[in-house]
Amino acid sequence: MKLSTITINFNHKYFPKLCVEALEAAKTDFKFEIIFVDNVSIDPISRGFLDKAAADNRIKLIKTHKNLGFAKGNNLGAKHALGEYLLFLNPDTTVFPDALQKMVDYMEKHPDIGALGPKLIYANGDIQDSFRRFPHFIDLVAKRTALGKIKYFKNRVQKYVMTGLDPNVMHDVDWLVGAAVLMPKKLFEEIGGFDERYFLFMEDADLCQKIHAKGLRVVYYPDAQINHYHKRLSGGGVSHLLLKKVFWHHIASMVKYFWKWK
Repeated sequence: MKLSTITINFNHKYFPKLCVEALEAAKTDFKFEIIFVDNVSIDPISRGFLDKAAADNRIKLIKTHKNLGFAKGNNLGAKHALGEYLLFLNPDTTVFPDALQKMVDYMEKHPDIGALGPKLIYANGDIQDSFRRFPHFIDLVAKRTALGKIKYFKNRVQKYVMTGLDPNVMHDVDWLVGAAVLMPKKLFEEIGGFDERYFLFMEDADLCQKIHAKGLRVVYYPDAQINHYHKRLSGGGVSHLLLKKVFWHHIASMVKYFWKWK
């Protein structure tokens, strides 16, 4: 098996169906498997689709006994993967038909690459800022709050998300947003996979830190494209953010990340 795609579902309703259908329509000259890890979803739409898809042998479905979060869930999926390469893929994504072939082909031609990320495209056609420099704490705070509107902090955020780089050109970067990241399974196992101390957020930056520590490259590869129907966390004001559980998961992960790497 050349490739395993690994996706976490947690009440993502219609997105898993769209994700699977796009993967099934992918044009590749190799075999690949589709793995979903369901973190005890309660919505009947995604749960019903995944159960039926697994029964029809369209996907490999792993059900957890509790919500394991992103890092632990993906590690569980990787343990069941048969592929030489692992593509960690968010459920709210749809791959372009040639994306899988292009990504795997490029990695096979460049064994010095430890992780490869495609161009991610929002539903409105905008390109997501999916490649970044390793952050300072204030960069993450400014990006998520109104602080980022102040010129000094705005400039810091723009440097952090590498605003000046052309998203249509390939770049070596510090880290890739974990919505779609391809890497060799052997390397993933060598570096211990995702750090399970992160429940949600920053596990992708942490993973890329470990890849760089192995002397390997992290590459943004825009020739491969994937749609990302992502709802941005920022916006709506500070008081709105403070009421979001996901925001506090981000804060907890930020503290863990900087405690570990700074």
